[in-house]
Amino acid sequence: MKKTIISACIAAIAGMSVLSSCGDELKPYPWIADDPNSGSEENLGSTDMDALERQMIRGLRFVINYPGKGFNWQPHDYQYIRANSIDNYAGYWTTTKANFAFGPALATLYTDDNGYITGPADARAFAYLKDAIFSWNVAQYTDEDGNKYLQERPEWRAIALICEAYVAHEIVDAYGVMQFTDTRAQKRTRPINYEAGPDVYKLVLADLDEAIATLKEKQPGPGELQRVEGTDAEMTFTNWDWRYWVKLANCIKLRMAMNMVDYVDPDPVYGPDSKPFVAKNIAEEAVNDEIGVLLPTDDRDIAYHMTTHQNVWYFIGNSWNDIRLNASLENILKHFKSPLLNEWFDNNEYEIKNAAGQAAPRGVYGVRSGLYMEDTGGPDKGGYGPFAKLSGRQQYMKQPIFKRTEATLLRAEGALRGWNMGGTAQELYEAAIRVSFQEWGVEDKVDAYLASDNLPVVNYRDYYNRVNDIDGRVSIGVKWNESDTQEVKLEKIITQKYIANFPMGAEAWANFRRTGYPRLFPVKINNMTNVDTEMQIRRCSFVQDANNGAEIQQATELLGGTQDCGTRVFWDVRSATWAKDANGQYIPQNF
Repeated sequence: MKKTIISACIAAIAGMSVLSSCGDELKPYPWIADDPNSGSEENLGSTDMDALERQMIRGLRFVINYPGKGFNWQPHDYQYIRANSIDNYAGYWTTTKANFAFGPALATLYTDDNGYITGPADARAFAYLKDAIFSWNVAQYTDEDGNKYLQERPEWRAIALICEAYVAHEIVDAYGVMQFTDTRAQKRTRPINYEAGPDVYKLVLADLDEAIATLKEKQPGPGELQRVEGTDAEMTFTNWDWRYWVKLANCIKLRMAMNMVDYVDPDPVYGPDSKPFVAKNIAEEAVNDEIGVLLPTDDRDIAYHMTTHQNVWYFIGNSWNDIRLNASLENILKHFKSPLLNEWFDNNEYEIKNAAGQAAPRGVYGVRSGLYMEDTGGPDKGGYGPFAKLSGRQQYMKQPIFKRTEATLLRAEGALRGWNMGGTAQELYEAAIRVSFQEWGVEDKVDAYLASDNLPVVNYRDYYNRVNDIDGRVSIGVKWNESDTQEVKLEKIITQKYIANFPMGAEAWANFRRTGYPRLFPVKINNMTNVDTEMQIRRCSFVQDANNGAEIQQATELLGGTQDCGTRVFWDVRSATWAKDANGQYIPQNF
């Protein structure tokens, strides 16, 4: 069945329509009437306390876009939303297939509009969280005797605001603009208006500040948090600790601050307090808060800690054979001789042979982005079927929301820039790598890894089709040297963050666009005339349908007149000035 992409006017916050694994087409605006110009904005949701609890649980499930309907884990949704777009743009995964049962044939995966890739968001988180945000003060509760009374739950509103903030900033980072205000209010009549990226960032930052203040005041206990996170420890964000919700809010602020490090705001205020909209100030406020951000000494990441539900990447790659390790990640891990390569991925399970019948040595091999796909038959359909997928040890790999390693490496970058991050750049850089190695059970190898320097460049070899061979691009070591330039130190921080943050493709892609690191391989075959092969896709574009033309035009104007994949989001300003070297590679200049 060919999927029809509908209503890309929701591409920026409401997300796109997706198909579940059973082929059901979902409405782009779950709350809107079939006639988009009819209906009332009143009484859109229940204010019953039990109903709000159920909505909150479902809303939290949708924040990271892994689950489908109900509480089931739906890899197919993830495939539409992330696996074949931003995870590929980030250099983590690529596909081995030319044909899928649910979409048109792929000439090459590296594209933005191929009939089924829909981008990184889904409207349902906003639909479920709406009542918690707007009706929290009139929630109806029934006691054991059947008596009904009203309860206030501002702490539920706070959690909902944090979840919306997480989704919203990620969508702005992908699309540059979004329909934040109208979608979160579930507006029932067109137009559903777009807002400029900086404006949404300001609204989100103000929401996060409100949420932090509320949670510090209310300090909800584990029992109350179970009512909105659920009672299953496997599927709770925070293990029912309100302080981790505050840490998550501060982590989001820190990530957003770093994204806009090079952005100059013409109107540098946000929210009622008129605080400066300046990266340094926001980052320091988040880190130096009394609860602060995730620390290396914290006992957990904010994640779904899987024990019975296999993670989405294992399912898509190992059960469906739809994704394989990307060549860029393979090359980076091999350059650093990282023990994580064989912790995460298995050697090829059957022979890799080229057209001449020559077989590759047994090993871990990735696939370059932007190859011509071919259907060779068999269960995996492509000649790249034997290439690397997740190891069996990672079948229940946790599905992270925010990792301690990311928070710590964000602080390392801030310290490098002279910000007050509670430690030096070297201290934070090394602490993050230690946490990453501990996370994967290879902490006995971390000292040697941290000392590694003067590492040789590793070249990529495609043993299925040698025309795709390319020389390696990563030459830095791991060891922190104070004599290194600021640029080299930043490359080390971002490259190690790229490794430690796997498999979080959205942040990896944002860092690559913002800094030029890590040094990903260029797209092999680029059929997009508006996208530089070296610079690569800068944003997800919208798909116009019969109903959203005016909305898309509004979004295009907010983006500066274009809305293709080469258009930069508002914080992606420094890369436009980079020069190329004699080999045609861009030279990142972040200082």
